Amino acid sequence: AQSPAVPLQDPMPADDRTSQEPPAIDPLPRSEPLPPSESLPPIGLPFVSPLTPGLSPGAGLDLPSALPAAGLGASLSTSLGVTAGSFSAAPTMIGDLFGGGGLILGIDNVQVTSFIAEGTILSGSGSSAILGFGFSDPQAIDIITEFGTGTDQSLDGFVDQFSILEPIPPTNAPTSPGPGFVFGGGTAVFTDGSQTPADGPFDDGDSWFISYNYFLTEPSEEPIFLAGPDSTTRRVKIAENFSPEVRDRCFFNYSFFNDALGGLGDVSRYVLGFERILIDDLVSIEVRLPMAGTVSSRQHLERIGERDFELGNAIVIGKGVLLRNSRLTWTAGLGVTVPLADDTKLLRGNEMLLKIENEAVRLLPITGILYRHDPKTFFQAYTQIDVDVQGNPILAGTTQGDVVGIGRFTDSTLLHADISGHRIVHQTRDRSALLQGVIANAELHYTGTLQDSDVVRGRGLTVTNIARNFNILNATFGAHLLLGENLVVTPGMSIPLRDGTDEQFDYEAIVQVNYLR
Repeated sequence: AQSPAVPLQDPMPADDRTSQEPPAIDPLPRSEPLPPSESLPPIGLPFVSPLTPGLSPGAGLDLPSALPAAGLGASLSTSLGVTAGSFSAAPTMIGDLFGGGGLILGIDNVQVTSFIAEGTILSGSGSSAILGFGFSDPQAIDIITEFGTGTDQSLDGFVDQFSILEPIPPTNAPTSPGPGFVFGGGTAVFTDGSQTPADGPFDDGDSWFISYNYFLTEPSEEPIFLAGPDSTTRRVKIAENFSPEVRDRCFFNYSFFNDALGGLGDVSRYVLGFERILIDDLVSIEVRLPMAGTVSSRQHLERIGERDFELGNAIVIGKGVLLRNSRLTWTAGLGVTVPLADDTKLLRGNEMLLKIENEAVRLLPITGILYRHDPKTFFQAYTQIDVDVQGNPILAGTTQGDVVGIGRFTDSTLLHADISGHRIVHQTRDRSALLQGVIANAELHYTGTLQDSDVVRGRGLTVTNIARNFNILNATFGAHLLLGENLVVTPGMSIPLRDGTDEQFDYEAIVQVNYLR
C-alpha cells in the first residue's frame, strides 16, 4: 500500500512574497591575511580598499591595479595636504641658508667740522652769491662759499644751499689735521637753526649750518664687521621647512650656525611660524617670525662684537597649487618681508657714528614641484628670487650729535635653486606606535647674486656687503620622524661645499618641528 500523500502547503500569496528580504551574503571572507609590510602605501594616506569591507583607512593594503601607479589612493586629490598623515606624501624640504646679515664698515681717519654761523653776503645774489661765515667770531670771515653753486633744496623757489671752499690759514676754522688728509668738501645750508633748509630768501645775518670734513685717502684702520638691520634673516630662503602642498600647521625651526662669516661667530636662529589653508587644498597663507642670538644691532666702536637676542623681520608667504595629480604637485607663491627688526647703530663714546635704518622690503617669488616616483620615493625642486625693492637709508653722525644721510644701501638680487630627494625608510601598521615612520632627506642648495650689492660712502665712512657677489653651494641631510598622528620632528645638518666668502658657516645643525592639524 502506498503511503498517504503529504499535503502541500498553500502557495505564498504574491503580496506576502514581496515582504520577505533575502539573507545577507558576505561577498568576501574576512579572514584574508594582510600583505607583507613592504607593500604598505605611504604612511597615513587616507585610502580604503574597495575589495575588503570593514577595514579602516590606513590599514596598509596593496593598492588596486586600477589606481594610479604612484599608489596614492582615489581620494588623494581632495584630501592631500589637509590631514596629518599627508605629510608622508608631501614631506618638507629642510633648507640651508644663513642669509648673511654682515656688513663691512670702513672708517677713514676723518675730521668732521660742523657749526651754526651767521652769514654775510660778500657779493652777488641768488645762486651766484658768495657768502662768508665766522667760525667763532661772527665778525670774522673763516669760511667762503664757492661761486655759482647755490641750489634750492627746499623746492620753494629760493636758493638755500651752497658748496664751501676749503678754509685756508690764517683762519679760526679747523683745517687739515696732518699729512695725507684731503678736503672732503662741505656745504652751507640756509636754516632756521637746524640742518633743514629754510623757506624764503636769505639775507645778511641769517643763520646757516656749516659742515665739512677732511679724510685720509688710505684708511689707517682695518675694516669693521658689523651686523646689518635684521641680522637674523637678512636674506630669506622660503624653501626651509617648506612643501609644495598646502596644509594647516604650526612650526618651529632652530638652526645653530658654527662660526658664521664676517666675525659674527656662532649664531642661534629661531623661527616661529604657522600656515593656514584659505581655499581647500589650493591656497594657503604662511607667516614666519625669526629671532636670533647673534651680534647686537647696537655696537660701540670701542668694543665691537657685543651680542644680544635680536628680533628679525617678519615674512608673509602666499602659496597656491597650480597643478596636482597622482604623481606631480606644482605650486607658486610670493613672500614679502615686513620690517620689524631694530636699526643698526654704531656709537663712538656717546656720539652716533653710523645708523642704518631698517626699511628694506623684499619680494620673494617662488615656484616648486613635488614628484612622486613611487609610494616611498619623492623628489622636490624650487626656484626663488630675492629682490630688495627699497633698500636701507645710511646716516652718518656729526659733531653736533645729529645724523645726516649719506646714501641708501640696496642688497643685490639673489637667485635660489634647490633640489631634494626623500625616501620612506620605516613605516608601521600599528597606529598606536609612537614612531609611525621615518623619511630620509638628501638636499642640494645653490644661492647666487645676480648683480653686485651697493657701496655707500660719505663723511669718512664706507659701507658695503661682506661679499658683494657670491655663489653658495650647500648640502643638507636629515630625516623626518613622524610621531603619532600630528607631530613631525626633523633633525638635520647642512655643510658648505665651497670656501672663501661662499662658505657662510662651518656647519649648520638643524631641528624643525611641525604640528599638523
